[in-house]
Amino acid sequence: MKKLIFPMLAVTAVLLAGCEDTPPEPNKATCTGDAYQQALSEFSSEAKRQAFAAECESFHKAQQMGEWEFKPSSPDRY
Repeated sequence: MKKLIFPMLAVTAVLLAGCEDTPPEPNKATCTGDAYQQALSEFSSEAKRQAFAAECESFHKAQQMGEWEFKPSSPDRY
């Protein structure tokens, strides 16, 4: 019986490690529409929901910073 305790503890630790509530990586697919709402509803704690929402907001700001359009200046009038 004593020989089985360590392997049983190891298996239990591995199984519990897989039960973490890790947020999905913020990207265009997970931070828009229904996928965003579904990801928020899957979190068990409010802190993790807020962290994911902040990461998605940061992702959207980074996307906006990367999207720009060249606007030529007005011609000289002098």
